[in-house]
Amino acid sequence: MRVMVTGGLGVNGAWVVRELLDRGHEVGILEARDDTSLIDDVKDRVELVVADVRDAGQVVEATAKLAPEAVVHLAAFVDCDRDPQLAIAVNVGGTANVCAAAVAARVRRVVYTSTKGVYGPSVGDRGHPTYAPIPEHGKRVSRDIYPITKAAAEDVLWWYGRTTELEVAAMRFATIYGPGKLARHGGEGFGRQISLYSSMLELPAAGRPFAVERGADERNDLVYVLDVADAIATVALAPEPLQHNAYNVTGGEPVSTAAYAAAIRRLIPGADLRVGPGLDPMGMGAPYYTRLDGSRMATEFGWQPRYDLERALRDYRDRVAL
Repeated sequence: MRVMVTGGLGVNGAWVVRELLDRGHEVGILEARDDTSLIDDVKDRVELVVADVRDAGQVVEATAKLAPEAVVHLAAFVDCDRDPQLAIAVNVGGTANVCAAAVAARVRRVVYTSTKGVYGPSVGDRGHPTYAPIPEHGKRVSRDIYPITKAAAEDVLWWYGRTTELEVAAMRFATIYGPGKLARHGGEGFGRQISLYSSMLELPAAGRPFAVERGADERNDLVYVLDVADAIATVALAPEPLQHNAYNVTGGEPVSTAAYAAAIRRLIPGADLRVGPGLDPMGMGAPYYTRLDGSRMATEFGWQPRYDLERALRDYRDRVAL
């Protein structure tokens, strides 16, 4: 199968591209820039078209050129508080443009990468200390601009699924960690927030100290980026019609920040890694720490994460040490 990956040069997109190639499929990338640093090892095996998802004409032209049977839509603007208008244009308008172009090109399926944030802050039994699993039919209560744009994009996606022959699905992920996040987003300000779990491994692995002011007691559903890529490819390439239009991707049992740090210390002797007590290690100011119900992926596709915490951290360490 030929698959177009929007945002295929990004942190998650790069691993999706590798997963699709490893499964023997052809990959075309639609990307706003030509920075191939995260896919240097496979860049000669893909076709890259530089296009802006905000420009409907460019997206139509790129999709026609790449001629995919399926589209994985990862292109997104993440630092939404910094520029909400840009976030809406990219995340919502861009999704509409990708869907319209897919319809015009007679693409079979569009898989959209959404976020657990559409469920809103984890309050009551969904939050600390119980972390009850959240199913896909859980109410969407988006409060902040990033999940607001993602929820709106889901609605746009589903509208195309209802009114055209396009098959669509939104995938909502637990907190993703793995190689590339710190390199692409940095470790300060907003980058520190979304790259926290990456910083906790990569900086000690490089012999540098790292301290998390608070959050040792918080548990979170963490999913390794290679499992994310595997899950996306599984849905995008599924031979049978999809049974649902939304899928959670979980890493399994929630892991406390203290346990995550302890696993890193076992892996990297002498690691100078400290975590203070309390909750909210990412400093988000709201309890976006949760556990997703992954039974739908398991039932429909037989999908389970391949990496438990120990195996994921070992793989992660080995990759950043190269």
